[in-house]
Amino acid sequence: MRSSDQLQLWLSWIIKIRFVIITFVFTIEFALRMLASGPANEVELKNFGMAIILWYVLGLFYLVHSQLSRDYVVQAYVQICGDVIIITAVVHLTGNLESNFVSLYFLAVIMASIVLPRSRAFLVAAFCSLSMGTTFGLAYLPELEPALAAHLAFLERWIAPAQADLSVGTFENKMLVSFFGIFAVAYLTSALSERLREARKELHVKVGEVASLQALTAHIIESMRGGLITTDLDGSILVVNPAGAALLGRHADDLKGKPVGSLFDVAVEPGYSSSPTSPAFARREISYACPNGRERVLGISAAPLNVPERGVVGYIHTFQDLTEQKKKQVEERFKDRMATLGRMAAGIAHEIRNPLSSICGSVKLLEEITTLNEDQAKLIDIVSRESARLDKLVSDFLVYSRDQVFHFRPVDLVGLLDETLLLLEHHPLFTPAFQVTRVFPPPPIVASVDTDKIRQVFWNVCNNSLRAMPNGGRLTAEIRDQIPDRVSVILSDTGMGLTASQLERVFEPFHARFKDGTGLGLAISYQIVKSHGGEIRVNSKPGEGASFAIDLPRRQQQAAAGG
Repeated sequence: MRSSDQLQLWLSWIIKIRFVIITFVFTIEFALRMLASGPANEVELKNFGMAIILWYVLGLFYLVHSQLSRDYVVQAYVQICGDVIIITAVVHLTGNLESNFVSLYFLAVIMASIVLPRSRAFLVAAFCSLSMGTTFGLAYLPELEPALAAHLAFLERWIAPAQADLSVGTFENKMLVSFFGIFAVAYLTSALSERLREARKELHVKVGEVASLQALTAHIIESMRGGLITTDLDGSILVVNPAGAALLGRHADDLKGKPVGSLFDVAVEPGYSSSPTSPAFARREISYACPNGRERVLGISAAPLNVPERGVVGYIHTFQDLTEQKKKQVEERFKDRMATLGRMAAGIAHEIRNPLSSICGSVKLLEEITTLNEDQAKLIDIVSRESARLDKLVSDFLVYSRDQVFHFRPVDLVGLLDETLLLLEHHPLFTPAFQVTRVFPPPPIVASVDTDKIRQVFWNVCNNSLRAMPNGGRLTAEIRDQIPDRVSVILSDTGMGLTASQLERVFEPFHARFKDGTGLGLAISYQIVKSHGGEIRVNSKPGEGASFAIDLPRRQQQAAAGG
């Protein structure tokens, strides 16, 4: 708290205490005056009452002035000086040295020591002593004149005249005691106030350091890219940082007080060993389902929260989103397998294609020069068809394994996809049991692509969708133009869907979904989309159809090649 704020607080308290003291002084003196009747008492009580009323009025003035003025030092001097003057009047009206309220000077000094520096407190003490000495001297001067004359004549230095009611010695003793008391109070209270001020400054510094440390800790927690959860010993959540709440797909305030076990299948619960080497604190990877249905892979670890004086008071859970990392690991393994497979496929294709061509030529020649019966003709036809199928398989192998050259140019994806769907609607497999729904934005939706290769991607996906709906169904083609630098093409069917194992390896070659498939169509499509700098994803469940999302960049930074 600043010094001006502290001074304002003390002055507000002094204003309140002043009213209490005034009321207390008035009550005591009024009671004493009522016990002693007489005309003189009535006059003195009247004068005393006027002094009390004046003190009340000054108190109200101080209260109003404190609300209007912000110069609290001036307010402190005005209030203390005014109080000393009123106290002097009250003491004078209630018997001077015999007054019961001489101790009010001590209160004035105490208040001065609280709100003013130490040197100023001694000035207030001197002012109190001067006011009291002047008032008492003027009050007792007639009685002390003979004694003073005797002092000046050096005749009766230590013995006071018998006719005086108050001796010089008695007067001096009481004054000295009063002065000593006032300065002693000033010394003690000012010393105590100085220590309190120093302690307050130290406390203010410490509070500032603690606040800075708390703010730094809060900033560190809020700036963490990973998730952080702290719990008590019972596993109830105390703190969740913003990154952690975002990873969990929840609001931090909604998580506070809930058991951490309700979030994670594997978590530190009460009863675990507090040792950091305990298996309970080993790092684990868990699957977490967000409220929006999205699955995430989280790497989570826990540690005991130790406080030196109290021991373990809770647990700290840190976690990170490993979903993309795991996805990249799968893609890297997939690329390694594909590279190995591509090299092997290229070698096999070259070894198979030459004898296959010889077999196809020999079969055709045999068919032309020989008269065949019905069974022989069927066998020749089977050999021809299987040779053709094998030749197509080898050709697909070569397409997949070779580095491909792409020719990018701006293309309207709406027109390109619509042409592909039109060809699909005239496909031999397309029957009235099928329906095609187009959800296109107003053309053109332009992206920089290789037209023939992207058409091949659309065709492969759509052809697989027809084959996944043997009894008919709906194919929905949608183009989403919501991201400035990318275009999404969504192809969804209502077919048989994919199992979890099929979904994991859907873009790998030789994993055909259909009996007569080669398993290379989607693998080549994946290769083409990746070479465009895009992404192809699939969501599917058995019996609920499949949805392929193809994200393509609007512009190519440089021509991609290879596969």
